[in-house]
Formats: sequence, C-alpha cells, structure tokens
Amino acid sequence: MNNKPAINGQYLVLMAAFFYGLNPFFAQLLFKEGFGAEMVSLYRFILPALFFAFFLHTPQANWPEAFRTLLLGVASGVSIFGYFHALETLPAATAILIYYTYPVFSVLIGWIFFSRVPSQNALISAALVAIAASLTVRPETLPAGALLSVGACFLAPLVVATQVQYLSNPKRYIHTTNRMAWITIGHIIVLLPLAIWIAPAQVLPVSLTGLLSVLGIALVAAAIPQVLFMLGAPRSCADKNALAGSLELVVALLTGAVLLGESIDRLEVTAMVLIVLALFIKQVENKPRVGAITG
Repeated sequence: MNNKPAINGQYLVLMAAFFYGLNPFFAQLLFKEGFGAEMVSLYRFILPALFFAFFLHTPQANWPEAFRTLLLGVASGVSIFGYFHALETLPAATAILIYYTYPVFSVLIGWIFFSRVPSQNALISAALVAIAASLTVRPETLPAGALLSVGACFLAPLVVATQVQYLSNPKRYIHTTNRMAWITIGHIIVLLPLAIWIAPAQVLPVSLTGLLSVLGIALVAAAIPQVLFMLGAPRSCADKNALAGSLELVVALLTGAVLLGESIDRLEVTAMVLIVLALFIKQVENKPRVGAITG
C-alpha cells in the first residue's frame, strides 16, 4: 500500500515532464512573432502568477517555508531568462541539450548538499543523460561570442536540479496552491522589472498565433506541469523525479522537428535513445523523512 503513492507520484512527474518539454516550441513561436527573451520569460509566468495570487495567504507558522519557496522562484526567474536568451541566440538543439542536463546536476546536488547518496542505478542513468548531452552540445556549432549565453543557459539546469531536490522532500508541507503562489511571485519579482528595464519594442501579441503561443507557454507549458510536479514530487523519490524530467528533452527535440521543421541528426537521435534508456533503469526509492509531507 505504501508503494502506490510513489507510483502515482512518478506518473504525475512524467506528465509534468511532457508538458514542460513544450517550452522550447512555444518560445520559438514567440521569437518568430517578434518577442524577445524577456517578454517570453515574463509571459510564461505572469498569467499563472495572476491566478495563484489568490492563494498567497499563508499562516504565520508557514512563513519560513513560503520564503524558501519565494527564493526558489526568484532563482528560477533569473535562470529561465538565461535559458530563453540562449534559445534566442544559440542553435536551439544546443540550448535544449544544455538545459536538460539537469538530471545529472540533480543527482550531484542531492548527493553533495542534501546528503542523498544516489543508488548505482541513479548514477548510471545520470551518466547516460550526460553522455547524451555531450553528443549534441558541440563547440564547433556555437556562434562567435556565445560564451555568455552558454554560461547563462547552464544556470537553468542548476536551478531546476535544486528545485527538484528540495521540492521532492521540502522542510515543511504547505498546500500546493500556496506554494505555487509564492514560487510564481518569485518569478515575477525578477522578470517584470527586467522587462521594464529592457523596454522591449513588442509587448503584446499581434496575431492569433502569438496569442495562442502566449496562452500555451503560460498554461500548457508552465502552470499545468508546475501543479503536476508539485503534487507528484513529494510522493516519489528525488532520483526518479530528476530522471523522469529527461523525458522533456525528447519532447522538446521531437516537437521542434515535427512541428517547426528543425532537423535532427544521428547524434541527436542517439541522445534521445540514451535518455529513454535512462528512464527505464529502475531507481531505488529514497527513504522519506518523517514530517516532510504532512508537517
């Protein structure tokens, strides 16, 4: 009976990974509509933030946890801007592959900072993801002067990995909608001033495609998977949650190829096969900490 919540949690995380994998697709549609990385980043979070603002009220006992969640949101806001900036300036496959190295960082961060010693299978799975990324992130494909964009893009997997580790076993339970409210406000604290400072030429969508892409990146690729992940992550283990996220890479590359006509070479196909293999390697359940879910 104790295994059922973990299995259900893993399915929710897998569903979240699928929807998260649509982010590059919607982002590239918005770039084609004339939006910059700052507006794409802002649109990804501002609609969910407006909705979840109704759930900001937090009992005083939960204020420390709300503040920790807010900090996660602030860090995520910075990193997602770096990722979308990389999508705008680097070859799309390169930026996507850098972002989806986060399962590797998650295993390492969990081991070093959260004292979660990974199982042998988790290390093997992470190694497969690392090999997959190395096959497609090739220095010769990078444009001149792209070092800053590459560095900013690597910030995203580091932050996502930290989120995966923390949210898989938070210090204190708070309701999912309350946690969503604080994390989305953290995004807006960063992204709204950034957009105002950059003063983009285009702020509103001017076509039906642009409007649907804004709704897609805000709801389908952000709000829905965030809720699924926050419901599923505490019911599964950190290793499973991190490696299930590798599915995002497959979705991101396939949607780019099928829907946007981007080419996928043999190395990228090999990378996807390795990631699917990593997903099928059985992970050992982490022992949950008492009080992590029902604090």
